[in-house]
Amino acid sequence: MKQLSGRAWVFGDDINTDVIHPPQFFSLDPAIVRRGLFNGLDPELQGRLEPGDIVVAGRNFGCGSSRETSIQSLQLNQIGAVVAVDFARIFFRNATNNALPCVNFADPADRKKIHAGQRIELCFDEWTLCTDAGDRVDLDPAGSFVRSVWEAGGLLQLLGTGSST
Repeated sequence: MKQLSGRAWVFGDDINTDVIHPPQFFSLDPAIVRRGLFNGLDPELQGRLEPGDIVVAGRNFGCGSSRETSIQSLQLNQIGAVVAVDFARIFFRNATNNALPCVNFADPADRKKIHAGQRIELCFDEWTLCTDAGDRVDLDPAGSFVRSVWEAGGLLQLLGTGSST
């Protein structure tokens, strides 16, 4: 995984898992789970998403429950990554386990440089985010274990790969 580009979908602080994926969309049917993404904030948003789009947020993204449906809804909508000031620990762990990159801004103030709908590109080799307005933002590099989970396609895939000796 070297780079990723898409449109930015910008959110504020304390976006909890029930906002990311409301309980009324809990289902074993992937179409229903997919449809629930951010439905409580904007019921039309899910229909405007494109593969590779990137969620950008403030502090404490993913706070709340430990349900993985929030991660599933992001992945079913082909969100490429989430970039935030910081993450709730259990959300970060669930996202990592499911190979959804979650990356922190090196400088929290840089979050304000990203605007909804603008094209952005994440460069994982340089740990930067570049905007179509010419801004270049530094990101905190993920640790080597987290990167290995992303590259394997998730924790279970990493463990499966490691056990086939």
